[in-house]
Amino acid sequence: MNYQEKFEIDNSNSSYFSDQFDILITGFREESDERHMYFRKSLSNFKGEIYSFDTCENADKLSYRIEDSGGMLIESQDDKSLIPDLEKLLKNKKFYGTRICIDITTIKQGLLFLLVKLLTKDIKPSLLFAGYTEPTEYKKRKLSVIGETEEYDLYDKIIGSSKSVPGFIKHQSQNQILLIAPMGFDSQRLQTIYENLKPKKLIPVVGFPSFVPGWNLTAIKMNYMVLRSSTCFDMVETCEASSPFEMYNLIEAVYHRHVSNFDIYIAPLGTRPHCLGAALFASNNPSVYLVYDFPVEKKFRSESVLKANIYHLSKFIK
Repeated sequence: MNYQEKFEIDNSNSSYFSDQFDILITGFREESDERHMYFRKSLSNFKGEIYSFDTCENADKLSYRIEDSGGMLIESQDDKSLIPDLEKLLKNKKFYGTRICIDITTIKQGLLFLLVKLLTKDIKPSLLFAGYTEPTEYKKRKLSVIGETEEYDLYDKIIGSSKSVPGFIKHQSQNQILLIAPMGFDSQRLQTIYENLKPKKLIPVVGFPSFVPGWNLTAIKMNYMVLRSSTCFDMVETCEASSPFEMYNLIEAVYHRHVSNFDIYIAPLGTRPHCLGAALFASNNPSVYLVYDFPVEKKFRSESVLKANIYHLSKFIK
């Protein structure tokens, strides 16, 4: 079946998409966070239930809140175990056969990876969509610190990549490693993962076209040291920053080209659509290793809204 995969939500289609979902899944954020609320408010006629999910810093615990479309609280729980309680919740609430949209804008990514795997491989809704609200700017540091190269103020801290990603735990083999790494604006995240894994080959991915012109160059600038030390400037791949589908296809091409000689690792450190594409591929290809460093994001890390997209993911339900 051929169908359009990506839509920009606006006044002309918001009413239509409001009727396409039974359940909207989102993250926990302050209602004053414009990007967090934008997609939800864009679905002006949505009449389903809203599930808000959160997890602790190392993605062990699960909190959730269920509301009706008007924001009235139906149910809430804290301090559940992410595994197996997330899967139990989805089954108990009969998500199978429903029409689901995940707003990936602010949902924590350690939780998102597991959620994508559960929905595409186990729960299997009748239709699956994702939404994402692009920012016009990320907040920069107000004060520069001597010896630090960071330009943006995105994280309070980073837990690290020594912990396995929930739902994607695999024992490391003795094979050589090829690391596919969509890059973000933080200069230390990829550097640290690269030093820990010591891959034989690194394939960095930069978001281009980017949300805002020039952000692709910023990502290369912020990751310059690891690109130089790994001598992989000629290996840098480009992928539309807002497309999980292009990311999936890029990873798939690299995977088939190199899987006979390497263990394939993916470190999704770039845009959330890129992380979604990586999660979809890892869910469909259990031989792949997913590596993540669990950053603790700032509460308010971006400024204003550029636009919101909807992605039709139903073809990945298998």
